Amino acid sequence: MQNPIKSLLESKQLLVVCILYSVFITILFLLPTKEIPKLFDTFIPIDKLVHLFIFLVLTFLWLLYVNNVLNDTKPIVLFLALLVCLLYGIIIEVSQELFVRSRKAEALDVLADLFGASIGLLLFWNFKDRIKS
Repeated sequence: MQNPIKSLLESKQLLVVCILYSVFITILFLLPTKEIPKLFDTFIPIDKLVHLFIFLVLTFLWLLYVNNVLNDTKPIVLFLALLVCLLYGIIIEVSQELFVRSRKAEALDVLADLFGASIGLLLFWNFKDRIKS
């Protein structure tokens, strides 16, 4: 039986997954807050952990795809992926401020996005050789 990740990498399915995930989180981030279920906050606000996790997955998925297309991921590609994710986080926050009445832009959300993207990049870097085999 073929490894499910390997079969995903051998087809265009990974691109579809990346695009659908990106569209899904864009919609999620632009929903009014009353549409989003409230979670209790502890010492670290849950919404910051959500941002971190979402950007971890986003970065990891897109790096998988880029690595699959290029057959190698050079440091400049990793840096550009991190930069694109950071810009995406900033664009989302500005869009929330401008277009969604019940949401405000927060610098801490962008910081959580950056930490999540960085962790996703580090996970990808540590596991990229294992994923190919």
